[in-house]
Amino acid sequence: MSILKITQLLLGSNNQGLYQTRGASESLEDVNEAPTLTELVNAGELPELAERLPVAEDIMVEPVLEQIGEHGGTWNMPWNGIDSPWSIGKITEEALFRFAADGDGVEPNVAKGYEVNDDYTEFTIFLREGMKWSDGEPFTARDVIFWWEHVMKPEIFQRGVYDAFYSTDPETGERAQAVIEQVDDHTFTVSFEHPRVLFLERLAIDAKWMFAPAHYLENILDEFVGEEEAMRIASEHGFADLEGWYEHITYYFWIWPDRPSLRAWVATEEPRSNNVTWERNPYYWKTDAEGNQLPYIDQVVLESVQDDSHVLLETMSGHFDISQFGFGNFTELAENQEQGDYRILQWEGVNWASDSLMLNQTVQDDQLRELFQDARFREALSVAVDREELSEILTLGLGAPQQASINQALPFHQEGWAEQWAEYDVERAGELLDELGLEYDGDYRTLPDGSELRLEILQESDDAQAGDFEELLQHYFEAVGIRTDVRLVDRGTLDQTLLDNEHVATTAFGPGGISPYLRPDTVVPVRDIAAGNTWFGEFGCMYEQVCEPSGDYEVPEAIEQMWDLWAEVSSATDTEAIEDAAEQIVKLHQDNQWVLGYTGPVPMLIAVSNDIVNVPDGVTFADEFRDLGHGRPAQFSFVGLED
Repeated sequence: MSILKITQLLLGSNNQGLYQTRGASESLEDVNEAPTLTELVNAGELPELAERLPVAEDIMVEPVLEQIGEHGGTWNMPWNGIDSPWSIGKITEEALFRFAADGDGVEPNVAKGYEVNDDYTEFTIFLREGMKWSDGEPFTARDVIFWWEHVMKPEIFQRGVYDAFYSTDPETGERAQAVIEQVDDHTFTVSFEHPRVLFLERLAIDAKWMFAPAHYLENILDEFVGEEEAMRIASEHGFADLEGWYEHITYYFWIWPDRPSLRAWVATEEPRSNNVTWERNPYYWKTDAEGNQLPYIDQVVLESVQDDSHVLLETMSGHFDISQFGFGNFTELAENQEQGDYRILQWEGVNWASDSLMLNQTVQDDQLRELFQDARFREALSVAVDREELSEILTLGLGAPQQASINQALPFHQEGWAEQWAEYDVERAGELLDELGLEYDGDYRTLPDGSELRLEILQESDDAQAGDFEELLQHYFEAVGIRTDVRLVDRGTLDQTLLDNEHVATTAFGPGGISPYLRPDTVVPVRDIAAGNTWFGEFGCMYEQVCEPSGDYEVPEAIEQMWDLWAEVSSATDTEAIEDAAEQIVKLHQDNQWVLGYTGPVPMLIAVSNDIVNVPDGVTFADEFRDLGHGRPAQFSFVGLED
């Protein structure tokens, strides 16, 4: 059964909304806190636990995987500093709604529950009474409205209003923005002009944190304090302009210690420090089934690392408690398990390939754009590479030598897609390049106007095995006469280059996801974001109507068809129509092969200290599930702490 069908069942066969609540107990008498917090209470530095939690019936009970844990311990983990906020962001994220542990449908998280009307045009969302920010201030529906009116709609963090908040007219295909209104302190509504069956799923992906601490940001944003004061605050935090500061404090907000949070742990030091300590949030609103306030682990220490080799060495020595690796590190990790006292978990990925190349379909160079939009050039770059060799070198032979395609274990798998353009054939590559008028003098090929054909491949320098795959592509491409450069940059530079449509080609952020209707960002050009901006370039911001084409070109017919199909997905009122349109979107990818894959998906490796329990194995590693965050880290626990 598909995720969509299960969600429909949760909503009810008659489309009546389901009001979901989860209570810890009849009272707060049996709720326990960490000893470190009890000490603060006894010292008069923290209110009693009953004053910090929601009302008893609104406390969320987080199921534990293996056993009730123990309070205490320090989780040591690597991170790459302020330019790589997601390593700590995803594992601490608290979404309004999140995907269920088994991946089937969404469930309330920060929200307590919801109701939806018969035609899916109005969602009423209920918050937890008595819930508080990490500074002790009440968390209410006002914080949701503040986020909508002063953060999202003004687009102050450089992202357009998310697709989740639009409904589509089934007749015209025009999109209409939702209206969000506060009902009372713990209730708000999201109303659409047209049915929005997938709203909660889109919300769980697009706008997980559709709330912001109004009491804090009213003292930060220039619309409240004036530009001069806002700029002074930005300067104190190391920013030269409000644009960069607002992006951080409203989008990458979790890394800033002075901004209140709803997360299990909160930062205590500036993100530019080498080592950053995150302490447990005394106002965290979840317990286990026995009434123990979460998280179990006292603190998380982020240690700045220079490169992935350092992460590997420190993990194998037993220093880092939980680390993530690509499959290329399996042999070294396996050989050092006993020495490092850790186990290796394998989480299944949902990417279409483990190694892929995306040519920017809206690259600013006119000749390159015309070339990239010609399927013959994409086929040439595909068959010019020996996938068997790549598989052995990069994935120990476990990543199948195949084309970028949907895995047979996932919905919308297409028979024969993995074999498309996957056979190594240098002669065929040469014939295709000759057909395109790319003259070859024995060294390098030239464009039709006689200028040099040069392909620059962009990748993140902090990525696991950064440069290895790209240099192999360089070898194969130059063997057929295409001069190729490899450029490795930090994550911040990569994101900005992609957002500015200044990349030629990249191996970062290939398509994937559980299904195209759950996570269309990398499959359909509907958002102007870095992670989806790799192959479709500026088509995303054109769809959002926040940019114009950078060159004199027409949008390809296949892209227009994809937008029409996404409009069908967005406006459909039954599962069959949604899944049919999604199937057609996938077939457009198969027909056009905009993304070139060279090795099939391989598992993500999670090295976990044997002193930590409740970390699941064999689950799905997907961005929409928030990667390791899908394991519910607040219930991770050290064992044997009393020893």
